[in-house]
Amino acid sequence: MTTLRYKLFETVIRLTGAGKSIAKAMKAGNATSEAVPKRLRSRWESSDFQGRTIWTCRPKGEDTGRVYVHQHGGGYVLGLIALHFAMFTKLSDMSGVTIVLPDYPLPPESTSDKIIDWATAHYLTVVAAHGVDNVRLGGDSAGGNLALAMSQKQEMTLPLLLLSPWVDLDASDMPEDIVHHEILLDVATLKAAGHRYAGVRSSNDPLISPIFASPEDLPEVMIFTGEKDLLFGQIMTFADRMESAGKLRKLATYGEFGHYWMFYPTPDRDSTLVELASILANR
Repeated sequence: MTTLRYKLFETVIRLTGAGKSIAKAMKAGNATSEAVPKRLRSRWESSDFQGRTIWTCRPKGEDTGRVYVHQHGGGYVLGLIALHFAMFTKLSDMSGVTIVLPDYPLPPESTSDKIIDWATAHYLTVVAAHGVDNVRLGGDSAGGNLALAMSQKQEMTLPLLLLSPWVDLDASDMPEDIVHHEILLDVATLKAAGHRYAGVRSSNDPLISPIFASPEDLPEVMIFTGEKDLLFGQIMTFADRMESAGKLRKLATYGEFGHYWMFYPTPDRDSTLVELASILANR
């Protein structure tokens, strides 16, 4: 059961129209990343990689020496948002792991190939600095898609950590009149954003939609998803294929939650954050 705070947070999203932020941003091209919340600015250091900002949060207290590179979601339309900085500050302290949030380029200024290559090149600099066995890669939503694309370009030692991953940008099996309970996503906007990101590539290209990739070409994955997520069906199809190939290290599903719920600042996510922290702290 969801808590009252969770229901209130969803109500705020509905009333403010935050669930339509991707559609609104697409009309303007994209939406640049939000500033780090004022109360967290002392925790995040900025650096530059090929003209883009890289944000790094080091844990308070014991430091395991491990690093987690997380690719943010937002439909390849939105940049980093305040919820990313808040959640990953907490997760860094809980796990003792340094969190790295790359502000990767977005369409229409950049193409899918350039975004994947940029993110992979940056990831390799982190590996070079900390060692391949100490760096884990993951992402949420579109960022999960990007992490899976990167893993087809560069071999990954550790399982990918995927939160509500967007694995099928083609979404051909998702009619626009589908009945769903999702408040952050809608089918028409998803398809438009996905096709724009794909660009000259087919939307069923494995680099664009990893659900079409051969599991043998992908690393092991650990997936967290809500059952009310509009993407839940494609996530489960992907998980089944990875499990058949022995590549599904973990699948955690949550019946009452939709897309992105683990970023909501409510008690509902507490046990999940504990589990995520344990994953990050250990190989």
